[in-house]
Amino acid sequence: MFQVHERTEELDFLLLVVRKLLHSNSRYIKVILMSATINCREFAEYFGTPIRSQMNPAYVFEVEGAPYAIKEFYLEDLCSLIPYRVRGGAPNDPYITVEMYNVAVSLIQSFDELEAKDQREGGLSLPDRGSVLVFLPGLGEIHYMQEALSKLVRKRLQVYPLHSSVTLEEQNGVFLVPVPGYRKIILSTNIAESSVTVPDVKYVIDFCLARHMVCDKETHYQSLRLTWASKTNCNQRRGRAGRVSMGYCYRLVTKEFWRNEIPDYVVPEMVRAPLANIMLKVKLLDMGDPRSLLSTALSPPQLNDIERTILQLKEMGALSVGNDGQGQKRFDGELTFLGRILAHLPVDLHLGKMIVLGHVFGCLEECLIIAASLSLKSFFAMPSLQQLAGYRSKLSFAHGVQSDSIAFVNAFKAWHTSRSKGELRHPKSELEWGKENCIQIKRIREVAELYEDLKERTSQFNMHVIENPVPMDYASLHKQRFILQVVIAGAYYPNYFSQGEMDEELASKDLSGHDPKTTVLVRNLPPYSFLYYKQLQSLFRQCGQVKSIAFDGARITHYVTWHVEFYRTTARGSGVLPEVSLALLLAHQRHPLDIFVHPSDEVETFAGSRTICHMRYLSDFDCYTSTVVEVGHFWGFQADDASMEKQRHLTAEINSHELCPVPVSLYPNLLCLAPFSEGDEQGLYYRAKILHVCGSSVEVFFLDFGNTSLVSCSCLRKLPADIMAYPFQAQEFQISGMRPSAQSMILGDQWSSRARNRFITLVNGHPLIVSLFSILHGIMRVELLINTDTVTSSVADIMMQEGHAIKAEESFESKVPQTQASFLSVFTAVRVHGPSSPHKVNFHMLMNVLTPYRSVLIEKDSINSVALNDSPQDSHQRMLVAGSVSVSATGAQILLKETTLMPHIHGLPALITMLFTPATELRTNEERTSYTGALCGLGWNVQSQAAALPEHDMELAFDVKFDVEDITEINALRGAINRLVCEGPNGPLHLGPDRINTLQEDCRERLVSLFTKSPPREDLAPVYHEEPKQWNQVDPSQKMEIVQKEDGKSKGVLFQLHPVTLLNI
Repeated sequence: MFQVHERTEELDFLLLVVRKLLHSNSRYIKVILMSATINCREFAEYFGTPIRSQMNPAYVFEVEGAPYAIKEFYLEDLCSLIPYRVRGGAPNDPYITVEMYNVAVSLIQSFDELEAKDQREGGLSLPDRGSVLVFLPGLGEIHYMQEALSKLVRKRLQVYPLHSSVTLEEQNGVFLVPVPGYRKIILSTNIAESSVTVPDVKYVIDFCLARHMVCDKETHYQSLRLTWASKTNCNQRRGRAGRVSMGYCYRLVTKEFWRNEIPDYVVPEMVRAPLANIMLKVKLLDMGDPRSLLSTALSPPQLNDIERTILQLKEMGALSVGNDGQGQKRFDGELTFLGRILAHLPVDLHLGKMIVLGHVFGCLEECLIIAASLSLKSFFAMPSLQQLAGYRSKLSFAHGVQSDSIAFVNAFKAWHTSRSKGELRHPKSELEWGKENCIQIKRIREVAELYEDLKERTSQFNMHVIENPVPMDYASLHKQRFILQVVIAGAYYPNYFSQGEMDEELASKDLSGHDPKTTVLVRNLPPYSFLYYKQLQSLFRQCGQVKSIAFDGARITHYVTWHVEFYRTTARGSGVLPEVSLALLLAHQRHPLDIFVHPSDEVETFAGSRTICHMRYLSDFDCYTSTVVEVGHFWGFQADDASMEKQRHLTAEINSHELCPVPVSLYPNLLCLAPFSEGDEQGLYYRAKILHVCGSSVEVFFLDFGNTSLVSCSCLRKLPADIMAYPFQAQEFQISGMRPSAQSMILGDQWSSRARNRFITLVNGHPLIVSLFSILHGIMRVELLINTDTVTSSVADIMMQEGHAIKAEESFESKVPQTQASFLSVFTAVRVHGPSSPHKVNFHMLMNVLTPYRSVLIEKDSINSVALNDSPQDSHQRMLVAGSVSVSATGAQILLKETTLMPHIHGLPALITMLFTPATELRTNEERTSYTGALCGLGWNVQSQAAALPEHDMELAFDVKFDVEDITEINALRGAINRLVCEGPNGPLHLGPDRINTLQEDCRERLVSLFTKSPPREDLAPVYHEEPKQWNQVDPSQKMEIVQKEDGKSKGVLFQLHPVTLLNI
């Protein structure tokens, strides 16, 4: 065994097994443990042999030798370099002071003088500018040091960061020979201790710090904490120098601190990290009670850590939950079918559970891709200087779904499909494709290898990916996507978070009437700030095309807020623009946003006054539909006699002019005249706006009718100034008080194809009556009526009656009178804050583990790091699921990775939680006539009456009405899942393909039926239980236990069925 000093969890467990076998049936086997920095005495005693009633330690052999000598220096040895006294580190407060950064920079500057001296003494023709390796504990410290080195002028340095998230292209730069006359500086985390070896390193600068993963004592989540590195690690770092010449190691601590405070050896991972994977191996090997076995490890974990891990495995479904009240069985259990599979898969346990649930619900291929992608380094390239491009690629591959996992699936499938078609036959073509899509080809190939390995492993459990599946239609494709989102949520239980509330009125004031789905705020500008388009457009050009940049001139304070609005084309729906997400991501970039302008007093004489004109409401009018954007959202024009006469007059006047070709190069949003014709007739010219330039053709939008057309560039004509003066006749409409039903959201991208087709049938081909509710962001919010011979019907009512839509509350902005302001433009000069949005979502943990002072932060590479609340008027809970949850180094924040924002279906958070929780206790009102909520978790201990795993319990307050039938349906679905996740003669190992397919289809249909109940569940005002997080609050006489049949043919099932609290009906 090599590098045993690293003391990883797997290595320590392997040592435990080897030692146990050596003492039992393998006494004559020779085992050799190797390391350059091993604790010889500890290992020798652990593998001691009993001879004559005494333990003789194992033999120790030492092999001396090093390529070149390495000189060590400490802070005391740098007196000539540091004229002032530098305070050393504190044992209990590990961090890098600004002074210590300056010492490191001074050291690097001094190497020129040191090498010049060696050159004079050695008679060398040119000094050898040796490479420098600086060990820093994390990414933040690397960035700080990089900035400090960038301020050195005329020093000719080539600086390379090296950490786990650099791209392969950036990592390869570390191994390149520097430009002649330049010195290579590598700023690295402990990845360069052993994982990466750079042969030309001459100098090592070591801050003697490291970040280690530990288990947070309060939350029991992993936390990356800054600690002093061990002498073992520091000696490994010293060995990086002296490979090709004499080496120098500079430790930025005092000799006394090194001797007395730096620990000799690293804390073993088994003592500080989660034990779930090891525990499953213990159960799989059937080596006895886990607590007894792990107590014989080289560094045994704490007993309470072992017991807690067993409870977590029961919560996951990997160990059976029965017999919890019978003494030791509470901290032990039998491997379930799921647990047996998890023990055989080389992935995180949550990802393994996702694979199994993917098989149950017929999306195994997608889950295998997710598991393979998240088990390795991300194949999405996020270069330090092009993070926005990487995020844009990830956002694009998500296809409108706010899920990192689904982005990985779609990107992998796109790459695999292109290869299958032969489009990436040549390596150069594949690399170009990867560069264009910000995907690292080497890493996506590694994902493909792991995918094939996982596919082979799961096939041993009779879980097979469907080869050559039948192509899906629109509804089936979206249904599959919804099921995959539910599977992701089930796999990551209990990492559930809810969307926080926002002050809609305050947000509306901040936005000053701008649309939050197209607009971001930029703050910290002085009063009377004019708009400076060139600078701001250059800042936001990397995000997308800016429509307008305006500031609120009414706020005569020291600061002014700018509103940056992006274009929305007619074909892009009504969701949050990707450009907004990209702009918000700019706030997370390392480099601040600077605007170079004049002081406010110099331009105050140019500031105008702000005028406000209240919106004028219109009476009902007739309308024709020209273009349907999506259900409830369309373009049209007024169809009354007066308006139609205006259209005819305008058309005649346009075509009576002598029309000239467009005198400028064509570009998007250019106003012009374009022909429109139906059939082969010669088309008349109408006012239009260019949307896209496509070679010799352009797509135009007709400003007086609201439809689009593709015309030849040569057909366009200049728009005369007198024709420009007429107001545009096309209007954008959106039906108020309506949103997609659960059925529409599951079977489509917000709206199903059936819903879209039905809406088009209702509104096309005949005049409609429009009743105006409000004008919001330039869009008319209306009630749309169809007038037949017998009755006038509301389109929204028809869509709701047919199950395509449900009633929705109008937003605050839609309910209040709107204002329009004329904005000024100003030159100022400051560093701006943002971009930001008052609609940015905050999330809260559903579990009991989160104390009030902890905030939730989503990793900046996640799609949901800049998620916006696009329907603040809807107060129903919305759920976020996280694949990884950890605690920040300070303990003040909960950090989330691999997130998925679930569809905004009313009641979905409660349904998901009750579906995948081990146990549920329903709450009722005082009269016991309805359910008000549920307590979900691992349940309680029969003997102590205490909660089994209280920090993972979730107290739900229902915001929709659930009844006994709903709980019965949840139990029926849990039972259907059990039929595909169990052992015994009736287990999936003994089933044929047809039977498995039938069971999978049953699970899928039950799942969709659970979320698409008709009629929809009624809204309910949440009522919180008087004794939250308290189990066993239901009288046994009022509870009906649901027991599964134990016939011996199905055992090791995943779920127990929930007891039903009886209601007084």
